[in-house]
Amino acid sequence: MTHCASERETGLGLGWAAPDPFTVRFETPRLLIRAWEAADAPALFDAVRQSRERLLPWVDWARDGHRTAGESLAYITGQAAALRDPATFLGVGVGIFDRETDRVLGGTGIHDVRRDTASAETGYWVRADAWGRGIATEATRHVLSWCFRPQADGGLGLRRVRIYCSSANAASRRVIEKLGIRHEVHQRADYFVRDVGVTDRLGWGVLDDEWDTAGHRPR
Repeated sequence: MTHCASERETGLGLGWAAPDPFTVRFETPRLLIRAWEAADAPALFDAVRQSRERLLPWVDWARDGHRTAGESLAYITGQAAALRDPATFLGVGVGIFDRETDRVLGGTGIHDVRRDTASAETGYWVRADAWGRGIATEATRHVLSWCFRPQADGGLGLRRVRIYCSSANAASRRVIEKLGIRHEVHQRADYFVRDVGVTDRLGWGVLDDEWDTAGHRPR
């Protein structure tokens, strides 16, 4: 997100490649994190519909996306396509589900994958009636572990993960701070949020050798 306009993916560097075949499914104490499936479309639509006012203005796609179950199905189809071709993989959105009931609790994933630095960005959203339960923090801890685990162990084998948010988004900032990872970026007046205005961009980062993938916490 913060790379300059002159920065280009060179194909050199670390030369990271996505797993092939590429599947996403892992559990946390309370959650199941897995790839979206077509049958999830009505539940995903309902979760966004019930949460739209709480997601805005921070989750911009909640403004114009997932207006019907059909739009949610189209989104799911796009994420499934991202997993089918590891050679062109740039990121994927996956679901956060209640481990016991399979209820949709939100979403996470990775995006802005950079092969030359074996790095990616992650983010999260949680449905409104599940706020305040630590869902985003628990999910993100395990997403980081998934990112850093070797591919032979079901992970992505990445070297670095970054997370950004607006300085005005206090709830998202608290989630990231609970992870205990390094605060790296404070770019003044660099993050425009519709209906809020220009805010500061905050960023955090963590390297693979700084993260305990068994304990899901910083080393």
